[in-house]
Amino acid sequence: MAHRLLLDKASLRRQLLEQRRSLTLVERQQYSQAIAGHLQHSLLFQQATTILSYWPLGAEPDLRSLLSQPKQWALPRCQNQQIQAHRYEPERPLEKDCAGVLAPLANSPAVPPAGIDLLIVPAVAVDEEGYRLGYGGGYYDRLRAAPDWRSIPAIVVVYAAQVVPELPRDPWDIPFSALCTEEGYQLISST
Repeated sequence: MAHRLLLDKASLRRQLLEQRRSLTLVERQQYSQAIAGHLQHSLLFQQATTILSYWPLGAEPDLRSLLSQPKQWALPRCQNQQIQAHRYEPERPLEKDCAGVLAPLANSPAVPPAGIDLLIVPAVAVDEEGYRLGYGGGYYDRLRAAPDWRSIPAIVVVYAAQVVPELPRDPWDIPFSALCTEEGYQLISST
């Protein structure tokens, strides 16, 4: 069963990444702008002082416009196969981390989970109950499973075409608090 689940996730991941890559640059820019607008108007965003967001990879929604908002920002940095939050400082360069994603330098100030009010995470897909399909590395799964991170509200960000009725799930998957696409923002009720 677990082997079948991995095959299903892998083939679904390939299909949805291909679909996302088929969006034009103009579509991605328009959708990203709409997503950023919906996030700004959300109560979770408005109440947050310090936000752990992400630097876009490939055709992911680009939320870099939000980094100019009067918030304290952190970006993930992969170290030893774990995500650590580091303060984002626009004047400092970024470098690729162990996952190949642009991140703050290793000597940038770390931000502990207690200092984060909101987590914004990209995905390959998300289902209607808030379960996320990532790239398969498990970085965000491990982060969100850690006791210090479990109570932090988390919004998953995708294009509307990446929202599916149901995704295959593993026992360690944790649903997200909210979902944001170019079509809008919605809290997800946990069952």
